Amino acid sequence: MYFEDYKVGMIFDEEIEPISFTEEEIIEYGKKYDPRPIHIDKEAAAKSRFGRIIAPGSFANMAFWGQWVKTGIDMDGLVAGAWLDGGQWIKPVYADTLYDIKVEITEKKVRREGIDGFVTYKLTAYDPDQEPVLHYEASGLVNYNNK
Repeated sequence: MYFEDYKVGMIFDEEIEPISFTEEEIIEYGKKYDPRPIHIDKEAAAKSRFGRIIAPGSFANMAFWGQWVKTGIDMDGLVAGAWLDGGQWIKPVYADTLYDIKVEITEKKVRREGIDGFVTYKLTAYDPDQEPVLHYEASGLVNYNNK
């Protein structure tokens, strides 16, 4: 999609494949990037308020975002990410749980008329009860389609 194709309020959900993670994936990432006991130590995590290993927030953010990227919807016009805004980790993200993802277009700003602009995407991930587990907004620099 190109800048002119985006409309504020557009929602992408059916296009995004649900995702789950293994405990091993979470632990491996945690050991490398966020080695807190709730992410890497099964015994410590079992004694925590979460009752078991939970995914680091950065792992969850990128894994859910990756599902959006895999759709290829924004591939043609996107130049690069520009900034992140307003993220929240609402509920823990657990292994062996299937999460649904929704992306909503919340804002568009022309940067250079006819050349490019910023598009803001609000990503929300949902647990099997359709309760949100996290959300954040990311803005990207997107080209116009100058055929």
